[in-house]
Amino acid sequence: MKTIVRLITALVLFSVPAFSQGKDLTIFAGLQIPGKITLRNAASTGTSGASSIITDPINAGTFGIRFGHGKVFGGEHTLAYAPNFLDSNSKAVIYNSNIRIQAPLPVVRPYVTAGVGTILSWGSGVSDIGGKFAANYGGGVKLMAGPVGVNVGVRGYAVPKVQSQTLYITETSVGITFGF
Repeated sequence: MKTIVRLITALVLFSVPAFSQGKDLTIFAGLQIPGKITLRNAASTGTSGASSIITDPINAGTFGIRFGHGKVFGGEHTLAYAPNFLDSNSKAVIYNSNIRIQAPLPVVRPYVTAGVGTILSWGSGVSDIGGKFAANYGGGVKLMAGPVGVNVGVRGYAVPKVQSQTLYITETSVGITFGF
């Protein structure tokens, strides 16, 4: 009898996401890995300004929230914060609005996403790039156990016109997803 009750309970819990409206909220943390870029301020034209040149940005943590909607075709909106953006002298807020396509499966939901947004950085030194347009693309998988699950994702960001260069950032993240 206990086995039948457990089986029915598991089936009900795993079926809830299949009947949801396709909305979810994810709280995530991740790692941003910037590509190679050379940033220098206007005063760093000679050897005396060499300390204000970044040639190898640091990997840094990020955290935030994502709101998604749509069972198969839908959207996703991200608001994130990076306390050490490109180096320890700058911080950034990242906002994206994306198109999301995901498999409408009850437990394992792979997805792809792409969209545009902005990166707003502030701080001191050359890593303060200000507000910049950013395109992003990526994908991941949600593992749902009822209305709660785990989201693992990888994103790529392209930020053009950063001192006449394009900054590329790879972001890996893991989060807790709440479906409703």
